[in-house]
Amino acid sequence: MNKNLLKEISAWILHIAAAVVLGLAVITFLGRLTIVNGNSMSPTLKNQNVIIIESITPRFGTVKQGDIVVLKIPELLEGKQKYAVKRVIAKENQHIEIRDGKVFVDGKQLSESYINNEETHIDNTLYSDMIVPEGCIYILGDNRIPEKSRDSRVFGPVKENRIVGKCWIRIYPFTEAGHVE
Repeated sequence: MNKNLLKEISAWILHIAAAVVLGLAVITFLGRLTIVNGNSMSPTLKNQNVIIIESITPRFGTVKQGDIVVLKIPELLEGKQKYAVKRVIAKENQHIEIRDGKVFVDGKQLSESYINNEETHIDNTLYSDMIVPEGCIYILGDNRIPEKSRDSRVFGPVKENRIVGKCWIRIYPFTEAGHVE
C-alpha cells in the first residue's frame, strides 16, 4: 500500500477518534440537547420543547430549590420513559408539606407563579408531609392538575445523584427561546 495513503488514513482515524472522545466529554461533563416528552412541566416547558441542559451544576452539588432538573429515574416513570424534567421543591433535611392545595417548605408557603393550576393536589398522603431524607430532593412538575405529573407526590423523594443536568435554555420553539426559570 502507498505510504502516503496509509499516513492519510491514519490521520483520518486519529481525527475521528479525537472528535468522538471530545463529543462524549462534552455530553458527559458539560451538557446536551434534550427534548421534553409530555406536559408535566406545563406551562413552563411543553411537550416537544427542545432544551439544553448543563451537567456541571449537579456535579458540584449546587442544585438549589426552584431549579428545573433532568433526572434519570426509569423505575419510577410509566411506559418506556427513562428521564423526567421536574422542579426541585425541597432538598435534604427540609420539611415539605402539601395542604389546602398549597406547598410549604420549612413552614413557609412557596410562591409558585410558574404552576398551571391554583392548587397542588395530593396523590399520595404518604409523601404530602415529610422531612426530605439526606442525599435526596423532592421534585414536582409545574403541571399540578391531578394525574398530569408523576413526581414526588406519587413516588416520594429521589436521590440527588439521579440528576443528569440542570435546565439551562430553551432553543425550540424559537418564539419561546431563552433562559428557562
